[in-house]
Amino acid sequence: MKKKGSYSHNYDPERLRELIQDGKNAKEIMKELKISKYSLQEQLLMLQVEDKKLYIIKDLLDLKTEEEKKWTRYRKDGVIFSERMLRFTGFKPGDAFEMVVEEGRIILKKI
Repeated sequence: MKKKGSYSHNYDPERLRELIQDGKNAKEIMKELKISKYSLQEQLLMLQVEDKKLYIIKDLLDLKTEEEKKWTRYRKDGVIFSERMLRFTGFKPGDAFEMVVEEGRIILKKI
């Protein structure tokens, strides 16, 4: 059995095992252990090797990266242009557009 903290940041196999067995999801475990998603993935692999057992952590593979989080608002709100950007195009805030995709380009046509 590996010693606590011997390989990965804040690695505590007993506590990790307990949290998994309690049915905690990935965000709850990361918060409790004060580790990142990548550390949790690493520690889960270490624990599975030690215990020779497969553990499943709910939502571990579904966590969004910083890049994905950045684009989430666009899926919800659509494409957002700043007022400054619109000023140079002749359009104004509140204008509606139709989106056309042609030959790998996106063209916005004012409605």
